[in-house]
Amino acid sequence: MRYSVAIVEDEPHQQETLLSLLHENFPGYDVIDVANTFEKGKALLVSRKPDLVFLDVLLPPYTSFDILTTLETIPFEIIFTTSYEEFAVKAFQLSAVDYLIKPLSLDALTKSLKKFEERKFSKENINHLKVLLDNIKSDERDAKVALPTFKGYVLIPVCDIIRCESDNTYTTFFTKDKKSIIVSKTLKDCEQMLSAHHFVRVHNSHLINMKYVVEYFKGEGGIVKMTDGSQIEVSRRRKEDFMQLLKKL
Repeated sequence: MRYSVAIVEDEPHQQETLLSLLHENFPGYDVIDVANTFEKGKALLVSRKPDLVFLDVLLPPYTSFDILTTLETIPFEIIFTTSYEEFAVKAFQLSAVDYLIKPLSLDALTKSLKKFEERKFSKENINHLKVLLDNIKSDERDAKVALPTFKGYVLIPVCDIIRCESDNTYTTFFTKDKKSIIVSKTLKDCEQMLSAHHFVRVHNSHLINMKYVVEYFKGEGGIVKMTDGSQIEVSRRRKEDFMQLLKKL
């Protein structure tokens, strides 16, 4: 299978790195053009309609999101590239949109292209890119998260999540409408994804939304009671971080 690729990137050395990695390691990916500005990037995406686009987040004085919101349709897959820009990365994680951190590496690129190929042949039930753009434009309270389940993805508001409980490589999400959703992510992955939304790891097996804390019982680590009636142990080594956040509520 061959794929047409477009690159929208304003840094020449990053262009060269990506071109070299693709040419030397992925012969099935044909780069049809490279653009280095907002205007050229938009024109390229409209006129050439590639299968895959490597899209730099920052295209001063614009962002790549500015390009996407002007397009009537987005008929291509996207892998975003970024120098660690925290807000964008959090948004990517919530929406399950793929991204690469600069400087680009062969290992990271290989994993991203594998995800692209899997998605190309799958029938996912949500538009990840729409979730991403909606989250970027919306208030934090309206943010949504795409949770990978055994059947595909479930889309829920972040503010509806009360807590997360680990079971090795899987995590169960408990929501305020008393649903439980098992996802194929580790608790560490969930912690990274939700850290900007008032979630805190209180135990190796538990991540909680501080907005749903009802009561705290003192102890060596202590016990926290949540609005769903659950009582979660706070580990001794995580107690200080928890107490700092509790005092800010």
